Amino acid sequence: MKQAPSDHLFVIDVRHDLESAVERLASLGSVKPLEGSEGLLLLSIPADAGDPETRWVRAQELLGELGTVQPVLLDELGEAHFPTGEISVRFHEAPPDDRLQEFAAEHGLRLRDRNEFVPQQAVFRPASPSASYLPKLVQELAGTKDTQKVWANTLTRFRRAGT
Repeated sequence: MKQAPSDHLFVIDVRHDLESAVERLASLGSVKPLEGSEGLLLLSIPADAGDPETRWVRAQELLGELGTVQPVLLDELGEAHFPTGEISVRFHEAPPDDRLQEFAAEHGLRLRDRNEFVPQQAVFRPASPSASYLPKLVQELAGTKDTQKVWANTLTRFRRAGT
């Protein structure tokens, strides 16, 4: 499933001081809690405020050390997926643990864990999340010779068919 960054919606993961985070980001657009999640906010920036990556940079600068900003990802049907900050990577072959550590270091990542059921797959987090634009990082990782598939881990709201 392809996912593209929203041009105006961003997920804010607040580490501490939720009130200050909301105050800092209010100058960019509307900020509200992300329904069904703890500590996550949804920032909506008017569409005339530049391209998505420029908006991300500005929001991250304003938020500073209080947390991280990532764009909401939209699938082919326009459904929103909310990044958790983690990236799953499926390699062509199951790499040994030392190669996973090397891969992480080469790409500015931290290894979270290996999938116990799919040995070719591992989950990583950016070592510096506030400096990593998730769509660009996923694209970079997908372009390496070792990877078969790369995707951002997300929270997704599901709706019953017919409602």
